[in-house]
Amino acid sequence: MVIGHVNLARSFNGTGEHFVALVEALDRQGVNQHVIVRNHALARRVAIYKNVTLGPVTGSPVIAYCLMPAVDVVHVHNDRSARSGLLLTLTRSIPYVLTRRGAGKLSGSPLSRSINSRAASLICCSRDAARAALTGNTNTRVDVIADIARESGADFELLGNRVAAKHLRVYERAAETWQVPAFMR
Repeated sequence: MVIGHVNLARSFNGTGEHFVALVEALDRQGVNQHVIVRNHALARRVAIYKNVTLGPVTGSPVIAYCLMPAVDVVHVHNDRSARSGLLLTLTRSIPYVLTRRGAGKLSGSPLSRSINSRAASLICCSRDAARAALTGNTNTRVDVIADIARESGADFELLGNRVAAKHLRVYERAAETWQVPAFMR
């Protein structure tokens, strides 16, 4: 299985650390990954992993869509990245999962509704975020998977392996259930 990641966040903050930890944990599991990011510091951090191919750095969802090779599932890590996931689904029938961290209400715009309803899964990092995602969303599966924290006292490798395994189950389910080409729906 090849997983594509799109993270078009401008800055490399705590969310970026969680992203790097996930890529690292999946790399330890031997998962092949193709990563497209906007931030140069984030690109340098993920480029060191053996099973990771890094695409050119870009801030455009359309360019990220164009640069994504054939993968089994795309994991989009923020709202801006979600646009590339929607394009991949609509034009190339590649399923995507979307990470939601905030506990705020989902946007009601037509584009946001389409992004959320066409995602194979919404991965929420907390129960509050999951409750917010479920409000008004009846079609998309919601999975709660906590971020990997590099806190002192925590066994980072064990925690990372657990979180990576949960993500892999979501990716596999998305790839297995996505059979009808997008343009035929």
